[in-house]
Amino acid sequence: MPRLLVLDIDGTLLNSEDIVTPVVSDAIRRAREHGVAVALATGRRVGSTRQVVEEVGIGLPIVTFNGALVWDTEREEAIHELAFSAPVIQRVIELCREYDAAPVLLQGPAYGERIFVPTGNWLRPEYLEWFLDPRRSYVDEVPADEMLNLPGILTIDVFGPEATLQKLSMAFAELEAQVYDVGEVSSQTDPPNWALNVHMPGASKAAGVQVLAQKLGCTLADVVAIGDGFNDLPLLEAAGVGVAMGNASEEVKARADVVVNSHDEDGVAEAIERFVLQPLSEPA
Repeated sequence: MPRLLVLDIDGTLLNSEDIVTPVVSDAIRRAREHGVAVALATGRRVGSTRQVVEEVGIGLPIVTFNGALVWDTEREEAIHELAFSAPVIQRVIELCREYDAAPVLLQGPAYGERIFVPTGNWLRPEYLEWFLDPRRSYVDEVPADEMLNLPGILTIDVFGPEATLQKLSMAFAELEAQVYDVGEVSSQTDPPNWALNVHMPGASKAAGVQVLAQKLGCTLADVVAIGDGFNDLPLLEAAGVGVAMGNASEEVKARADVVVNSHDEDGVAEAIERFVLQPLSEPA
């Protein structure tokens, strides 16, 4: 029987208008009333996740930074954290310089979720402007060699053309880093701006949710997980039931256990009804 329901946020819980529909909210409420714990697992930072936590009424710690951080929002402390080591940061920056890509280092909430970019004209500023301008109050520019010892770096976002990032993904394999292809994130550049999320080896939503499940006295086999992105795949494949949204890519759909309607068709509510509420209502 399902004991833990885990939801991705963007493209899953939120529809294309970035809202949680009443139908989805009601399904989550009914799951909780039946004793099922509900958690969020996202690539977002903690700060940008809080509004969703409050809106949906999530009481559990949240799995953020693609599983590199499990954060207790009530105690404001990390339950699990996998930050970058200095040698891995150094090699990521070296590879970005070699391929003329733009690295952006993201710190965890224990350090104020600061954003760091290296100073120097080796970066192509057009790949950073759209990302940094709305966040200038959180951004620090520091020399690349001073980035190596920054504490609490949980994600390195890398921006550049698609072809460049495909080559970088293969280069990052030498580090055994966890790399997620975000896809196109901005068309304000020519060619369009694509992104990778890079994490330390072992960071994944599956690993983060496993930490959370253990605290609840259950396992990943007791989890129903719903998502749409490549960063959801480790969790969808490890969970007892892995549900892909109808708006997911064909690869994500093929590797999930089941596919439901899209985020604009209340797919999360469908999944909760079929894989949480119906099994709980069946006679033992």
